[in-house]
Amino acid sequence: MELVKRREDCCGCRTCEQVCPKGAITMVPDQAGFLYPQIDDSKCINCGLCLKKCAFQSGYPMRKEYEPFYGYGGRHKKESVYSHSRSGGVFVAMSDVILQKQGIVYGADFDETEGFYKVSHRMAQTSEERDRLCKSKYVQSDLKDSFSKIKTQLEAGKVVLFTGTGCQVGALHQFLGKEYENLYTIDIVCHGTPSPKLWKEFLKMREKEFHGKVTNVEFRDKKKKGWKKHFETIWINGKPYTSRIYAKICFGSARPSCYECKYANQNRVGDITIADFWGHENAIGEKWDDDKGISLVLVNNAHGMELWNTAKEDMDYVDVTGYPFRHSNMKAPTKRKPDYVEFDNELSNKGMKYIAKKYAEYTPQNYWIAKIKKKFAKKG
Repeated sequence: MELVKRREDCCGCRTCEQVCPKGAITMVPDQAGFLYPQIDDSKCINCGLCLKKCAFQSGYPMRKEYEPFYGYGGRHKKESVYSHSRSGGVFVAMSDVILQKQGIVYGADFDETEGFYKVSHRMAQTSEERDRLCKSKYVQSDLKDSFSKIKTQLEAGKVVLFTGTGCQVGALHQFLGKEYENLYTIDIVCHGTPSPKLWKEFLKMREKEFHGKVTNVEFRDKKKKGWKKHFETIWINGKPYTSRIYAKICFGSARPSCYECKYANQNRVGDITIADFWGHENAIGEKWDDDKGISLVLVNNAHGMELWNTAKEDMDYVDVTGYPFRHSNMKAPTKRKPDYVEFDNELSNKGMKYIAKKYAEYTPQNYWIAKIKKKFAKKG
């Protein structure tokens, strides 16, 4: 059985592993930390179920019913919510609907088994657990056994909300193989999923540089630099360090399938699609133009509209249906820069310091020189 002929034909969703009746498939990381299936020939019975259930091999079910989208721009009515979120807090409004029904919410969080080094999908059943799923995490999330758990929970009558990238949402629907009225899915407009190894090596570099351990992470710290700028803040032993090192390089290390993404189009796979509302000023004028975040909500079908109609009670919003959304990844996949072709090999063979210097023009000396200049500029 040959499951993956090209690395570009696998998103690492673990569907094949989860559906194999003989447990013949395990997921193994490549040099960049991306997971790929490995088949144990001694266990494989060539049933073909892995190929049948692979959304990349057999196509994925579209969720979009409405043409054009029902589109909305807005943010949560509570400042404490949208300040904690990366955009306007719409995920909180929607997940609150599910939690109020004693349902279960799935999303990406830092993996407790590896601290801040790894991101995995997990379930939340309380608002406190859900809050850990908020905020952008620019590294591919390991789905682990989420799909199998979700199927069991759906069959038991639980209401479930799953959020993830387009490939993850498409894979879930393909894995389940049928519609569930108690399942809601939200896909995000995705630029690509950066390398788990890159993220881990980046944190290790910062820990070594500042002589401590990572105690917190903000991939996009809008409290320091605003919503429109992309700066990450890493806390080492409780002290924050803000930079654009990771922001400059992360999308150059995306999974190979991301550069040929089958989901980077307007045929969305989730009941609802959410994103930062870039270009909002042309759609809604200066409303909320305070650099604190605005969410874009695209409702793709009647099932999604059911969820939105309840969630919007907690939102201030404007109808932008018919607006020509400028998000490039709703039109085409992210293009890999020509100079990033050797990126993964360089990371493995030359290390993170080399990567940071070559692609982000960063050295520790540059960092401290900039800090000193900034300090004296303030005094002057």
